Amino acid sequence: MQKRFNVILSAVLSGSLAMSLAGCSGGTSESGAKGSEASGLPAPGDFSKKLELKLSGSFTRGKIEDGNWVQKKLEEKYNIKIANIKVDTWNKDQVQLMVASGDMPDTFSFTAGTLSAQEYYDNGLTRTIPKDMLKKYAPRYSKMLDDNPPGWEMNLAPGKKEEYLTLSGYQGHAKSLIWAPTLRLDWLEKLGIKPPGDIKPIGTSGGLERIYFTDKAYTVEETENILKAFTFNDPDGNGKNDTYGMLPFNNAFTSWGSTLLGAYGAASGYNLEEKGELTAAEISDKYKRFLKMMAKWNKEGLIDPEWTTIDVNKSWEKYKLGKIGYYPAQPAYVGLDDWTKGRAPANILEKDSGAKLLVTAPEIGPNGQQGEGAFTPVNQLGDAFYISKKVTDEQLVRILQIFDYINFDDESRWTLYGDVGTHSTWQGTPEKSALKVKPEYPENEGSMGFYAYNFRTYDEKRASYLTSEATMKLKRDFFGREDVLKKLEIKPYKYDLLNQTKAADLNKKYSGQLNTIINEFRLKAIAGQIDIDKEWDKYVQNYLNNGGKEMLAELEKAPKVADLLNKK
Repeated sequence: MQKRFNVILSAVLSGSLAMSLAGCSGGTSESGAKGSEASGLPAPGDFSKKLELKLSGSFTRGKIEDGNWVQKKLEEKYNIKIANIKVDTWNKDQVQLMVASGDMPDTFSFTAGTLSAQEYYDNGLTRTIPKDMLKKYAPRYSKMLDDNPPGWEMNLAPGKKEEYLTLSGYQGHAKSLIWAPTLRLDWLEKLGIKPPGDIKPIGTSGGLERIYFTDKAYTVEETENILKAFTFNDPDGNGKNDTYGMLPFNNAFTSWGSTLLGAYGAASGYNLEEKGELTAAEISDKYKRFLKMMAKWNKEGLIDPEWTTIDVNKSWEKYKLGKIGYYPAQPAYVGLDDWTKGRAPANILEKDSGAKLLVTAPEIGPNGQQGEGAFTPVNQLGDAFYISKKVTDEQLVRILQIFDYINFDDESRWTLYGDVGTHSTWQGTPEKSALKVKPEYPENEGSMGFYAYNFRTYDEKRASYLTSEATMKLKRDFFGREDVLKKLEIKPYKYDLLNQTKAADLNKKYSGQLNTIINEFRLKAIAGQIDIDKEWDKYVQNYLNNGGKEMLAELEKAPKVADLLNKK
């Protein structure tokens, strides 16, 4: 699926589940929505009538305790009684059982794959949300859509006038380049190789003083020469030929290959225009050139030969042994955010007190191209928050006001971290660093109820609560700068953001077999098990014959991403 952050909504249901859904009210169901002009609906802020709501959110793991701290405060603020959900919505089996029973929470955003927004609605499980109710009862959410075109055109219910199948979130934490080449700076210094620009340490202590950054980049040719030096010139000084330039892994290609493929102008999982025609990145000439480069590096011994047998987790462990010179990193990895502990390449700093790292901008390719695949294909909107079919307009009015507050009002951070100072602390400078729940309190749900009713949406302020000062500085200085993103983010040429084609259905049908074809060919090509030139045409035809041709033909009907971004 081309949307890299959105919740996967394409798991195939079992026969019994499909039959159960078929027994629901089906596509003829009506939302019952009458809009904010309907008689009897209260004004914003009028919570005089007590309502009972069965609430769930993006982080519901079935560990919520009744009468938790957040619950009590929300109940008092909005004059509601919350019925908690004791289901792990990250567990596919539990989610499918809930869907099959039809006993849905009033609000939900399942992480485990189930149905698409349209399928939920067609099977009578969800209702629509009228635009006029959004503008009246969720003004902060409405402003987010105003600020992120074509926000108001997304998630519209077919055949309905200005009614929405689902609500979206803002993925501000991902408004950044995601990957950056990172090299052993101590090795570069020993080998007499100069950085591509001025370098500065990311911080002053805790390991950050040994991680340096430059907004300049090496070319692919320069990178190749560095990998040769890392492999053959004994950079660790032990007198043995036991180091390698780089260590890929056999999964998560968009991690280790993102910037190197970007140097050829392509992004994995996206489509592009080549020779005047729409094509998938993985069957493009750009991708072929990238594979040939990687195969050459592998043949020359610059790549650790065990890469085909290890996954990303094992690669972190192997990198920490200190025998690899190049490894891609996210800004959070080198900013030493808590959740990245143990991951390469920063984990080498724990083992080797003399190790230093250099983070650079993405490599520059043979034709001057530079960049990497954008985390989101069009704008920063994504994910899905649903309202159950059984929710009345009166309940929806209250839900929208709660939703607008806990997800989009800065004041509501107590729903995530409690009272700062009492339940959580700043990891660095107050208001400029990450917030951390104190160890005596549960981080999620439990007796406190943190994150229990929230949706995955992060404006810049909320994203900063999850992010170290060093990472935030990296994003401000380079990775998240508007001019950098405009220049270096590679987006798809076409994308069906507004669900105007059958591309999503075809993706669900064919993505499994196509990914298998892609992954097998990439591994064999780089490992030197096949001749890329001789096998290329057969590979492309295999891709096209197994659904690729049909998917590309459907994507031709989709709008250009550039046109979507220019919508007002």
